[in-house]
Amino acid sequence: MKGLSFFLLLILVLTPVIVFPADPHRIPAPSRITAVTIYPDRALTTRNATLTLTPGSYLIAFDSLPTLLLDDSVRVNGKGSAVTTITGLEVRRQFLEQSGEKQAQELLIDIRTLEKRAAGLDAKKAGITAQKNFLESIRVAWGDRISKELGIGRPTSAELQDAATFVGTGIANAEELNREIDFDKSTIKDKIDALRRQLHETAGSGRKEVKTVEVAVECTRAGNLTLELAAMLPRASWEPAYDVRLAPDSKSADLAFHAMIRQQTGEEWRNIDLTLSTARPAIGSAPPELRPWYISLYHPLPIMAALPVASAPAPAFREKTVRSRMDYGVLNEAAQAEETDAQIAVAQIRDEQSSVSFHIPHAIDIPSDGSRHSAMVAALQVPVHIEYLAVPKLSPAVFLKSEIVNNAPYTLLPGKVNTFIGNSYTGSSILNKVAAGEKFDLFFGNDDQVTVTREELKQHKEAGLFGKNRVNFRYRIEMENFRKVPLILTLRDQLPVAGDEEVRVTLEEPSIKPAEIKGDGSVMWSVPLVAGEKKALSFGIMVEYPKDKEITGL
Repeated sequence: MKGLSFFLLLILVLTPVIVFPADPHRIPAPSRITAVTIYPDRALTTRNATLTLTPGSYLIAFDSLPTLLLDDSVRVNGKGSAVTTITGLEVRRQFLEQSGEKQAQELLIDIRTLEKRAAGLDAKKAGITAQKNFLESIRVAWGDRISKELGIGRPTSAELQDAATFVGTGIANAEELNREIDFDKSTIKDKIDALRRQLHETAGSGRKEVKTVEVAVECTRAGNLTLELAAMLPRASWEPAYDVRLAPDSKSADLAFHAMIRQQTGEEWRNIDLTLSTARPAIGSAPPELRPWYISLYHPLPIMAALPVASAPAPAFREKTVRSRMDYGVLNEAAQAEETDAQIAVAQIRDEQSSVSFHIPHAIDIPSDGSRHSAMVAALQVPVHIEYLAVPKLSPAVFLKSEIVNNAPYTLLPGKVNTFIGNSYTGSSILNKVAAGEKFDLFFGNDDQVTVTREELKQHKEAGLFGKNRVNFRYRIEMENFRKVPLILTLRDQLPVAGDEEVRVTLEEPSIKPAEIKGDGSVMWSVPLVAGEKKALSFGIMVEYPKDKEITGL
């Protein structure tokens, strides 16, 4: 018996102790968005949370994240004095039950209070209306009686005046009180409508969906840990907008580049570090591949019963992308001097091979309201070559055309451009994509100091004697420069384009040789005008076609 006891004791001593790991301790991570990178069709948000940890296993939860958060875009890293290892990450969906019940009850109380006030005003108005009706009845009833009693001297004029004043004042006061009641009721109705809209929105939030990101962390040495969580969100975008202001000497222009930002991600962006990127993740990082293009002769197939169509295969999951960390420089501070123009804070530009990023140098707020919010990106001074252009066949206006060189180290993206001459707004247009160093045209409205008129001198049609009909047109264009400086005026007109080989169109006897005639029939003249000079341009158009044919389009 003693031997058996000793044997069992020996087994207990030699058998290793099995320790079951404890469940990780779940702790919420109070976080806020610190940085956002906005792309043309989405945004990358970065939020930080700092915690104090002791050795152990943790499940750190980023709660109440927007439901639009793209699960496969979530990335996390951390640093701090604690020695930790991130062992896993999981995105969960959650529904917050009855999240708006308390708010809905408060809204209902406010609505009932206002409805009670409105009912009280209705009762008050009914009483005032009854008083007014009574006074009206007195005025009507006294009409016949007074006309009879005036003949015998009753009532006296003073008594009559007092009675008229009493009735008139009473009716006027009643009408004034009714107007005030109607105004108060209208105000209450607007408040009730606004509260009902809030109540409707709150009722729809009874089961609000949110997402939670849980990060598994093993800590072996106590200390602080700062976790950085980055994730992509749709419903955020930015687009460029430009203001171009022509300098007084017309040799340069100030170009202001703005970013118009909007977001409806479901959370407010407060005091964030903002970066704008021209990259387009939706296009993909690699070009599409061409597949073989097969052709063959048509062979009719025998008629047979229709076979069921197989469903298309499910799309493969996109490969997860890793966000690269960007190093932002520090914007140099401009030296201050007395009596100088205010400096404009512009974005710091970084070329990233296939795209450009613009880092806004100051913190910015962007609410989740879907409206546009502007941020200054860049301010440039660009060289300008000015021309004057007119199309007198269509308009008597002379337009100020500029040829501008994009001297920025990046491409100007398509966007709306507003043009100014000094402080005068001249119009808006759409700027197409302009590469760095490329020239583009921009118009600054019309100039009343340069005039142009066009008139048709004659139109003559004659039957040909040798198998040809002819139609002749003659035009005269007058132009005058009222400016104190010389300029070159470009005139554009056109010839008909023959759609048949038997039709011939020629430009006849132009008084000024055209600079260019294009295949589409457009004709261009470049006419120099000194200050105060007036010139005239005349030209003819002759159309020839077979005698036995009719022509259309003239």
